Amino acid sequence: MIRLTTSLAVTLRGTYSFYVPANRADRILACSEIADAVVVSGAAGPQTVRRLRAEGWQGAALFDRAAYVGAVDTLDIDGWFDEQRNAGADRLLTPGCFVGSGSGHAPFAVQIEAEASVAREYGAACVLAIDYRWLTNPAQHDEMLREFETIGLPVALVLADRADPLGHPGAVDALVALTRRIDQLSVLRVDHGGIGALAFDAAHASIGLSTTYRHAVPPDVTAQAIPHDQTARVFVLDLMDWFAGSTIGGWSTVRVADRCKYSCCQGQRIDRFLDVRRKSEADIHNRTVLAVLAEEILSIPDPADRRRAFGRRCFAAVEHYGIMGGLTSEIKPKFQLQQWAQYA
Repeated sequence: MIRLTTSLAVTLRGTYSFYVPANRADRILACSEIADAVVVSGAAGPQTVRRLRAEGWQGAALFDRAAYVGAVDTLDIDGWFDEQRNAGADRLLTPGCFVGSGSGHAPFAVQIEAEASVAREYGAACVLAIDYRWLTNPAQHDEMLREFETIGLPVALVLADRADPLGHPGAVDALVALTRRIDQLSVLRVDHGGIGALAFDAAHASIGLSTTYRHAVPPDVTAQAIPHDQTARVFVLDLMDWFAGSTIGGWSTVRVADRCKYSCCQGQRIDRFLDVRRKSEADIHNRTVLAVLAEEILSIPDPADRRRAFGRRCFAAVEHYGIMGGLTSEIKPKFQLQQWAQYA
């Protein structure tokens, strides 16, 4: 699956991974079978991977300590980097910090100073979870970009918002600008927009398969969710977005293929995911279809063609939206999708 033969780490070669929790060794193995790598979240990640390596697993792995999420006990910095090395990390990542953008926030350079210092000392990528406003506020975006160019370090970004960080006006364009200006930029804990970042020359994108791992949430806010809906979230390739199984179950339309043609489903109907007992099947569907999309885009050798191909995918998806059956079942494309579609 890896695009190039080079001395660069696997996760710096224009590759993709799935972002998985440390307590799911089975999920690490399953995701590594289809993606270029896995990014394992949490303090226990290196320990889990060491056990897998002792059993013969040789996949590429990164470790996101996710210290940007809530309160974290005092970190043993030396120990964190030793653990990553001992677990055979593809490259080293700093523990991570959150870069706020609220009223009276400190300058970007001040907020990342300690993390950048650690990255420089240990030869690691600097993990930064940024409030979405660092993308959407032009002055703040310029400030961030100048600081990245000043520090000259590999950066691994995590986008943060209570909902979709890329769903705000200008967010996609701002991310594209970063991928074009910053070498060795990775995007971790992201939704399918990470494949868009890869289309525009990001070094790596790690895609979350559950809502929790498709973006970060600022420490002082609460994430959005669909209340009382326990059905699986399903990635629908025709629509280039995620939908609850309960929503899909209410569709009756020819706008979207009602069956999945890939190996995960073998022609079965996608409305079967209305059954909450099929969550594990939905997970297999999601990672298979996202891998199909990533491979489709990354297999295009010409960068300009690759960008247009992703834009065309999104533009075609927008055309599929509308009434999905009854008059109350209209769906509208989210703003992230509309932004990507403009690159068709």
